[in-house]
Amino acid sequence: MKKFFYLISILILFIFSSCDDSVTNPEISHNNSFLGYQDNESALCMTLASLSYTAENNTAYLKDSLIIQLSDSSYATNGNWELAWGPCLSPDLGNMMYAVVDSSTTPLSYGIAVRGTNWCFPLNWKEDLGAIEFDPYPYGGTDDSISHGALFGLNYLLGMVDSSTGKSLITYLNGINVPDSLKYKMYITGHSLGGMLATVLSAWFVDVGYSSKFSLKTYTFAAPSAGNQQFVDHYTSIFQAANAESHRVINPNDLVPYFYGDLSSVIIDQIPTTLPYKVDAVILAMDAYFLTYDLIYKQVGLTNTLSTATPTDCSYPSGSLDQYECYVAFNHNTNTYLSLLNAPITNTGNTPCKWK
Repeated sequence: MKKFFYLISILILFIFSSCDDSVTNPEISHNNSFLGYQDNESALCMTLASLSYTAENNTAYLKDSLIIQLSDSSYATNGNWELAWGPCLSPDLGNMMYAVVDSSTTPLSYGIAVRGTNWCFPLNWKEDLGAIEFDPYPYGGTDDSISHGALFGLNYLLGMVDSSTGKSLITYLNGINVPDSLKYKMYITGHSLGGMLATVLSAWFVDVGYSSKFSLKTYTFAAPSAGNQQFVDHYTSIFQAANAESHRVINPNDLVPYFYGDLSSVIIDQIPTTLPYKVDAVILAMDAYFLTYDLIYKQVGLTNTLSTATPTDCSYPSGSLDQYECYVAFNHNTNTYLSLLNAPITNTGNTPCKWK
C-alpha cells in the first residue's frame, strides 16, 4: 500500500515537470567555477540533449528531422555535428539515443545523447518510478546500487540497434578506429531522465574500457540521482583513473534535480516557488518513504549551478496548484536551460502522443 501511494505521488510531480512552457527573454548569467567545465561545451551538450526530443512522437520523421536539426548553424552545435549512429528506439519507442561526430576538430569529436521523459510512453514511467528500489550496479562492487529504473533503462539503451546499419551502440563504438597516438573526444549527455541514463551509461562506458580510446566528458542537465553513495564512490574512482570528467548542470529552481537525494530542500527552499499544501504533503510522503526503506540517493560529478529566470506566462494566483505547475514546467524546460547557458533555443517540432 505504501509503495502504491508513493508511485501515485511521484507520478503527479513528474507529470508537472513534463509540461511545456515558453521562454521569453529571461535574465541570464551563470557560474563557471569548476575545473574542466566549459561554457561552449555545456551549451553544445545541452543542445544535443534538447535535439533528442526532435519529432519524438512522429517516429516516421525522426531521423530526417534530426539530421535537419543538426545541420542548423544557428544552434550551439554550429551545424558541424553529423548523425553517425541512430537514432535508435527501444521496442515501445520510449527511449531514444543517437550518436554524432564533428569531423572539423582534430582529433575527431564524438557525442552520445539520450532522450528524457516522454509521458506518452509507459516505459519512461517505469524508468522514472523505478526509484522505489535499488538494484546492484552490474559493473561495480557488491554494494554499488542504482535505481531499478536506471538499470532497466541502461539495459534498454545497450540493446537498441540502428535499423539502417544493424549496429548496437557497442558494435558502433568498437568499429571506430582510433590511432594509437591519440584519443578521440567523447561527450555523453542527456536532460532529465536522459541525464540520469547518461550518468549510468557513462559509468558503463568507462567500466568496460572505452576510455582507452576516448577522452570522456559527461554533461548532464536536470538529472535526478541515479544511485547510492557506493555507486557515487565507484563512479568518482573510475572517472579519476580514466582522466574523465563529469559535470552536472542544474537550474536551482528546477524541481527534477532534487529527485531523489535532496527532497527536503524542495520544502525548505520552496522550489521552484510557494508549495501548495497538496504538493508539500506529497514531498513529505516521498521523503519519508525513501528514509523508511533506506533508499539514500546521492549525485555524481561536479555540480554547476546556473542562475535563475522568472517565467513570463505564469499569471495564476500565488500559491495555487496551477501556478506551481507552470513554474515547474518552465524551470525544467530544455529551452530554459539553453537560455540560461546563453545558447540559442531549439525548435524540436514535438506533437501530441501517437501510440503505434
